[in-house]
Amino acid sequence: ALLPALEWLTDEPFETQPGTSPRRLLIACSNQQSARRLIETVLPRLQASLKSQLPVAYLAEHGGYLCTHRWFGAALRRTSGELTAEQARGLAKQGIWAQQTLTGERSELTMLPQEITAWERISSGVERIPSADGHIASAYDRCVYRRKGYCFVSRAEERVKTARIVVTTHAGLLDDLTHSHSLLAAIDRRLIVDADLLEEEMSRWSSAELEQTHLLGLLNTIGTELPDGRYQGLLALGAPALRENGPGGLSTTPTVSKSEVDTRMRTWFQTLHHASDAVSNLFSCYGQLLEEFLQHGSGSNNGGRDKGRNSYGGRSNDRTDQPLRLTGETRNLGTWTDVERAWQQTAQRLQHVIDLVHEAERVLLTTQRSHHRLDVGSGEEDSVASELAAIAWKLLEQKRLGQQAMALAESDMVYWLRMPPAPPPFVQQTVQQRLVVPPVPLTTPGGEHSHPPVPVLYGQQVQISALLKRTIFGADICTILAGASLSVDNNFSFCRGRFGLENEACPALSVVTEHHEQTLLYLPNDVPEPNMPQYQRSLDETLIQLATALEGQMVILYTSHASLRSSYAAVKPVLEGRGILVLGQGVDGSPRQLWQLFNSQEHVIVLGTGNFWDNIGEISRVPVCTFITRLPMPVLNDPPVAARAEHYSDQLHQLTVPVASLRLRRALNRLVWSEATRNVVILFDRRVLSKEYGSTILHSLPRSSQRQAAVSHMPETILDWLTASGSWE
Repeated sequence: ALLPALEWLTDEPFETQPGTSPRRLLIACSNQQSARRLIETVLPRLQASLKSQLPVAYLAEHGGYLCTHRWFGAALRRTSGELTAEQARGLAKQGIWAQQTLTGERSELTMLPQEITAWERISSGVERIPSADGHIASAYDRCVYRRKGYCFVSRAEERVKTARIVVTTHAGLLDDLTHSHSLLAAIDRRLIVDADLLEEEMSRWSSAELEQTHLLGLLNTIGTELPDGRYQGLLALGAPALRENGPGGLSTTPTVSKSEVDTRMRTWFQTLHHASDAVSNLFSCYGQLLEEFLQHGSGSNNGGRDKGRNSYGGRSNDRTDQPLRLTGETRNLGTWTDVERAWQQTAQRLQHVIDLVHEAERVLLTTQRSHHRLDVGSGEEDSVASELAAIAWKLLEQKRLGQQAMALAESDMVYWLRMPPAPPPFVQQTVQQRLVVPPVPLTTPGGEHSHPPVPVLYGQQVQISALLKRTIFGADICTILAGASLSVDNNFSFCRGRFGLENEACPALSVVTEHHEQTLLYLPNDVPEPNMPQYQRSLDETLIQLATALEGQMVILYTSHASLRSSYAAVKPVLEGRGILVLGQGVDGSPRQLWQLFNSQEHVIVLGTGNFWDNIGEISRVPVCTFITRLPMPVLNDPPVAARAEHYSDQLHQLTVPVASLRLRRALNRLVWSEATRNVVILFDRRVLSKEYGSTILHSLPRSSQRQAAVSHMPETILDWLTASGSWE
């Protein structure tokens, strides 16, 4: 799809008609890595073949740039206690990178998940929040760094305005098209690559969380009273300018004494204290609600809608991490009244905080304007005012999320409570070195000891078709959806339905690919089905035999971390005794680290799950054998999936099987068919043979050579295939 689009772009007459703009093309990829590969490798090669040099620009997501205003402002001041080791390490990385970057793009910076909070302190995305004082421009408009040409956001926008080809991500496209200041809405020719991931990326983009530690962290960043009676936070930092008849400027110390704040400021700190208490009480009530739900059985909340789901991947009801989906039936739980009362108090006190933050912002900007009328946007007070405006906006978003969830109304969103994931039973460590770290007490961002675990409130958009029509599929817009996994059983009807596309108005074209001379699909016909008690033992024994025969060179995909850890514990001692390195996701490192080791080692197998299926990224060495432990059926008691399933009369055939088919093909496209190397795929799930829906899944895959035989014949058959040539009919 990309080459014809570029040919159309370059085929424009040399001189355009008066009043018309030159042709432009918008390309959206699923993630930053794909976008970078497109810009740095694919587009230059295609443009060279077409003898064109059309300017290309990249537009990151709203939070994807370094904000110089925040970097040199109050964001790096200590406002909420001591930095954690991860935050300090993240800021150190950013400090080195900030001196070298020319674009300020987050994608240039490699950070561990624990270091992301450091990026949130200095990222873009909050610069266009309106000022509390309607007579004063937004932080973006008054920013002195933007006016002097040092703003990475502004420079990126200028490049986009003049580019003929604009590349972004799915999330970046949605960020832009749903914003009042849209740069991409005017581009009416759009190519959505990786369209098979579009729904998942949109769901991820629409996801939101109401989490106690985060909410308390925002309040503590605004201001808090410490045990020694001193004050800390942005309000304390701006105390010289906020108190009546103060000297202006910022405090030279991270904390201030009571004598340095006036009566109004002490009232503000008291309001923040009350809000923190209300938040803690709310999440305590959430915990009681979830506990009651679990004690009475999770099936009672869904009105029978989950009946029969466990047979297709659901979890048993005795799991403590069971989600509670918030629906009208939640009112039947006895503790719901307490939750409603706690939320009303929390919402009221959060609004009081938002109001005081806006008042403090106005005072700071008014003080600066009176002191530096000709240079608004460069003073110290302005940096604190901008941070306060950003936090007020975040608190307002959190309040809206809570209000929508507590309404228990039917909508395109689904809301649920769930306990946060527990730390993995294995300590994450590198293969080369294992560190023993003494345990330390958990602390909150304010430096206080953390509370016992409480639930998190999640929200996610379920139906994306309306959003797609409002943004990507707008009127007079030509959009091409290109993806490797858009058809189920050689039919596009499932994806058409998910995207809300009409058959007559949206033609579908399929490029048939065949891999019968490259790939052997082996289907063992005598293994237990995944829900049988003998399945895990049979799986582990098969992995040991096959990995020994192949001397590694395998990637094994699981649908759960529990099954992965069980296999890891069973096969690792045996295989490593035979000189084969065993790497497990979440045990020996991140997916990126495991792939680096897989590419550099000969005798190695990798056990992966989760994002190993969907976001594998670029692979330099295709595994000889890809082992699928079981079909990737969606978990139908997961609230977003359950909410989608309610729109289908036959959930198994209309949702579960199509989703599993697309996810399986997507994983194999990246793992198996990204190169022409001869290889093997093993589907260790007998349901593709024993269940009637198995044919749908098999017909959704490209044509490959196929064998159905006993598991005992597998090693010999695979070795014969790898040393042979041609196809096996």
